[in-house]
Amino acid sequence: MRLLDVVLLAFSALKDRKLRTVLTILGMVVGPAAYVAVIASTEGISESIIDSLRNLGAEKIFVWRSARSNIDITDKMVEDISRIQGVKYAIPFYAMSTGQAKAKGMTVELNPAETYSVLALDFRDIDKIFPGAKLKEGLMPLGGDNVALIGSKVAVPDSKDLPRIYVGDAITIIRHNPAGESKSHSVVVQGILDYYGQSFFYNPDLLIFVSREAGKKLIGGRSYTGIFVIAEDSSLIDYIETRLSERYGGEVIVISTKAVLQTVQTISGTLTIFLASMASMSLIVAFLAIMATMFTAVTERIREIGLLKALGFKTRDVLLSFLMEAALIGLIGGIIGAVVGAAGAYILAQPSSPEQEAQGGISNIRGQMGFSALNIAYTPRITPELLLTAIGLAFIVGILAGLIPAWRAAKYTPVEALRRE
Repeated sequence: MRLLDVVLLAFSALKDRKLRTVLTILGMVVGPAAYVAVIASTEGISESIIDSLRNLGAEKIFVWRSARSNIDITDKMVEDISRIQGVKYAIPFYAMSTGQAKAKGMTVELNPAETYSVLALDFRDIDKIFPGAKLKEGLMPLGGDNVALIGSKVAVPDSKDLPRIYVGDAITIIRHNPAGESKSHSVVVQGILDYYGQSFFYNPDLLIFVSREAGKKLIGGRSYTGIFVIAEDSSLIDYIETRLSERYGGEVIVISTKAVLQTVQTISGTLTIFLASMASMSLIVAFLAIMATMFTAVTERIREIGLLKALGFKTRDVLLSFLMEAALIGLIGGIIGAVVGAAGAYILAQPSSPEQEAQGGISNIRGQMGFSALNIAYTPRITPELLLTAIGLAFIVGILAGLIPAWRAAKYTPVEALRRE
């Protein structure tokens, strides 16, 4: 019996039981659909995060003092780090993510997730940390402890509850220390940066930039908040991190985009495997549904099996016929499921524009440093391999589910089948 004849006979048998066939196929659709939607979404999110991290600058390292450390980040440490082979720049800074800022008669609580924060550094280093940053209005400050440069969303905030700030406006920054004392310092806005987007830990659009002198007056103490270390090349990151760890041990915390990237890739791979296995569980339900349907079909068609055997059909032909029915159910369900899963993945994805950045951060570090999180806008990663895998899994499940019922149908003899019917 030719394969085409087997396919046509199986398709004809499925058409004779339309409702049952449709319901069984719908049961099969769930597995491949969930598999495609979950894998495409997970890989899309992972790819988006990884691309964003790469865009932040793979040659940057962030160094700050450990919470339990007694070491101070001083100019001497900055000089020592700058002498490490492969270090292009070592830029110290003060950061302030708690406190208040007064402008236009309004008092705003500093919060990197909801309002803005303060970064104090040499204005000439801004372009090194945020390459390509452009001035939108005013002038780039050259120095002085009474001037400021602000990000685009500090000037024109998303929230209507925050003041709009222009060039020439004064901002008073207030810091409260643990002893309950307050320090304040006033600056005048000399320039406004154009929209930039998220960078390594800090979003310049949400920053008030002041000079290091102003930062020292506000924060006090001998220690900088941290150091931006910029490598000559991303291939030197591991070497520089190793040297920093050898030199300072647990006294400082060192994080690079590369390290974060590797962590994200590891977590993403584990998560993909876990979610794929969870989605594949629905294929077990489909397996049982197809098996139940095929057993029912064999029971209902015992007389037909006897007639086929009496007309000269071989055991192999009957086996292939019933096996093909189960395989067709799996194949059709797999194709529909792959299409539904691809559509579902795009429905689940809610990409936002670059302007709609999610502001957040890692809790304990954000409290000290005030950086914001990446915006996870993604496009599902749907590949031909993913779709073919989902369809192939459904096809294999259909064949496996039909094996026992098909073998049971094939082993009937004509006399036994006709007598039982």
